[in-house]
Amino acid sequence: MKTGKRPLHRRRVAGPLCLLLAAGLPLGCGGRAEDDLVIAVPPGRIADLEDYFAGPFEAATGANLIPVGLRSADQAARVRVERGNPSLDVLWIDAGEAALLAGEGLVETPFDPEASQEGELRVPNAAWADPDAWFSQRALPATFSSAIGFLYNTAHFHSPPASWTALEDPALAGRLALFGFGSTLGPLTVAALARIETGDETEADAGFRRLGRLRGNVLVYGTSGPANNQLVAQGEAWLTLGLPSQARHLAGEGAPVGWAAPAEGAIALPQGIQIVTGTRRPELARAFADYMFSLKVQRTAARELQLVPSRSDAEIPPGLPPSETLMRLDMVTLGDLRPSWATRFRREMIP
Repeated sequence: MKTGKRPLHRRRVAGPLCLLLAAGLPLGCGGRAEDDLVIAVPPGRIADLEDYFAGPFEAATGANLIPVGLRSADQAARVRVERGNPSLDVLWIDAGEAALLAGEGLVETPFDPEASQEGELRVPNAAWADPDAWFSQRALPATFSSAIGFLYNTAHFHSPPASWTALEDPALAGRLALFGFGSTLGPLTVAALARIETGDETEADAGFRRLGRLRGNVLVYGTSGPANNQLVAQGEAWLTLGLPSQARHLAGEGAPVGWAAPAEGAIALPQGIQIVTGTRRPELARAFADYMFSLKVQRTAARELQLVPSRSDAEIPPGLPPSETLMRLDMVTLGDLRPSWATRFRREMIP
């Protein structure tokens, strides 16, 4: 049940300059009210923000949350262009891009150097995050993680695919929907295969060697998760990499799909809330970040959205892998390697 859905009377339109955000123009929001908080959100998460989180926060604070749909890479690009005059206050962003922005000083550090007590967090509830959620000391920890496992067609699998080696099954010839480097899942696939082969996700030779063994099974190297999921739902593909929430949604619509975590671990895609350096509403932005680390929100994210919470005291619902079973990759290093890997992918994997 979507108990957090914002009341319709609380929805407010931003000023004219803010409306230009939708057109992708890098302009500040000088006409905004003091309680407006502009949050960059992956387009597929806007409904989640509004349905589960916005209402209670707005009711408690009097704030008006203004979501702007931007993928993580586009969020990072916008923040760089607007350095010193940001139109975005808060980011819901993948950890890899957040780490890069943190290194450039473009997201707020979690510790206040002017605080009276050393190590005092600007966002107190972030102290509840598990140690493995801290991907950088210059950014807030991940708020939660997506679990990337196998989204498969149940009409063609008598039992769930149990291991990453299932991708090499000859029976999957022409039925495997993977991802190219236009998607974050492209480099993560190479990294996961390298980790399984050598224990080190940065071993490109091992990752690309394993990926090459799948070439005969690949139907498409996609860039869109929903598009790959639809291929599986329609039976054109039998297996792709996806999220448990995506499988649950498709199954609820009657599609013959299921989700499974491979024995070696589903890939953790850490993500969450970061505060843009120079926001004109730092206290309100920190309050929102603190709210997203609250136990109630963490439980809601796990139960309703099937996101793995960063707080160990938040229960894991059935069907969602526990945090300790996830394959956690070095997102910072992989972000640095991505350009060279993309070149190699185009050279070796694309006909």
